[in-house]
Amino acid sequence: MNLNVPNTLRRMNASVVLNVIRQNSPLSRAQIAKLTGITKATVSEIVSDLLDEKIIYESGFSETGGLGRKGVLVNFDPDHGLGIGIDLGGTKITFSLFNLNAEILAQRQEPTYPVTTRIEFIDRFSASIQAFIEYHQVPREKLRVMGIATPGIVNHLSGVVLEGSPNLPEWDNIPLAAELSSRLNIRVILENDIRAALVGEMWRGKCRHVHSAALIGIGTGLGAALLVDGKIIRGVNNAAGEIGYMMFERSHLSQNWRNKGCFENYCSGSGLSGRIEELSGASMSAKEILQAAASREHLPNQVVEELADYLTIGIINIVNIANVEKIILTGGVAQSAALFLPRVQANLDRHLFANTRVFVELSELKEQAPLYGIAMLALDVVYPSIHFMPDTQIN
Repeated sequence: MNLNVPNTLRRMNASVVLNVIRQNSPLSRAQIAKLTGITKATVSEIVSDLLDEKIIYESGFSETGGLGRKGVLVNFDPDHGLGIGIDLGGTKITFSLFNLNAEILAQRQEPTYPVTTRIEFIDRFSASIQAFIEYHQVPREKLRVMGIATPGIVNHLSGVVLEGSPNLPEWDNIPLAAELSSRLNIRVILENDIRAALVGEMWRGKCRHVHSAALIGIGTGLGAALLVDGKIIRGVNNAAGEIGYMMFERSHLSQNWRNKGCFENYCSGSGLSGRIEELSGASMSAKEILQAAASREHLPNQVVEELADYLTIGIINIVNIANVEKIILTGGVAQSAALFLPRVQANLDRHLFANTRVFVELSELKEQAPLYGIAMLALDVVYPSIHFMPDTQIN
């Protein structure tokens, strides 16, 4: 006999009631009972508990349409708990404040710190977070969690950056969640930035109601995140999506791609610059190359076409392995996709079949995607009873 069944059932019912209130408030207790199929007596008990917790509040009365007694309306309070969401990049850091509806309430950006040691970086990072909290007068008693989206291979369960970005100092094997939690006295959730962006696309962007998709980030570097059959794929060592290290021909095996992966060498901002220098000896930024390609200059146009063709091959490989429904592009280079996306889509249409065909789309959330995503990931940990995307598994 399982003695925990009543408690388990009560928790399940409480979660159902809370989510119905969150999605449909204001509601009376009678309306909640009707929507959930839970008895009025049980609903009243659960509502009393939620009122004590202050995650809901009473306001006004329902219309009865007759002589019956009006019911007191209850409402979800999205500001009962707040969180800090951060997109930690190699060139800039974006701070945000979110509530229990995963809505972004405030946002600020600053350049990534020009320091050379991990300790210096974390000290300045902690000070910036504290300044953001104080500037927006966030009550500490309401601050429940902080989520950080960072480049590199991240163990989201332990909060450790296993292999990080070369643009961040000593960013390997760093217990970032524990370091920040001890300094700021707040629970910290960590995730890879592209994976967080994919969750953001699932919540507010191009991947809503989609169960299999890939988000490809083409910026200074190259990375991807995968959603397969409603589950975010991380892999045994959290390295799923490291597509920058894909190889495409036998000769690639003889080269050392440790510092910059083969695919990344052909399909990224730094890769474009490297290819121009390799082919001509000229030094050009990715932005300059893309502008020159837009003006139909021969060599810049050639390396952008090369990028398009390698991107096509990478997408075909992803599609044939995972049979995804959507491919979304994000990142700085992706913002110039008008230069190469028609070529990519034409190649895909030529080589994919009826059951694997996909259309490549651009993210509309852009830099907002990882902020929404890390908010979702953090809330899923500290408020598991709130069901934002019940048909997906993000943690």
